[in-house]
Amino acid sequence: MSKADWLEQVHRFLTLEWANAACEGRTFNEFAYLRTIGLLEANVQRAETATERFGPRLSDLADAMAVRRASASTMLTKLEREGLVERKHSRLDARTQHIKLTEEGQAAVKVGLKLYERSAAQLLAAIGDHQADILALSAGRAAKRAKETRRTGPHS
Repeated sequence: MSKADWLEQVHRFLTLEWANAACEGRTFNEFAYLRTIGLLEANVQRAETATERFGPRLSDLADAMAVRRASASTMLTKLEREGLVERKHSRLDARTQHIKLTEEGQAAVKVGLKLYERSAAQLLAAIGDHQADILALSAGRAAKRAKETRRTGPHS
């Protein structure tokens, strides 16, 4: 099996695991947004006043997801309607929206993470600890390279 075939099989495995688990009816894309918002929330330290410490900005989310702001805003509207996120305009700049997971959004992230933990355990049990360590290191490097490529473009 080629490396590309192996990667496709892993992707297919995870996709089927997600679909079979149904994760409270959430799509993987919704989970990805919620997870990213949660990670960004944990890192928000921009503002000096408590009123501005609401959450990451829409632009932060769009950058982290590598999507246009309009796409991120559309998904946030859906997630907000479902009670999973809150949006709030900045008191300092009305053009800026801050985003925060609701308790329901945090619960949805936990459900998705449990699925990944279960899937990872199955996958890693099949390949062993040494290969799992190599895979984790390689995946981290690939993610870093992909993020750098998004910032600078593929040919810089």
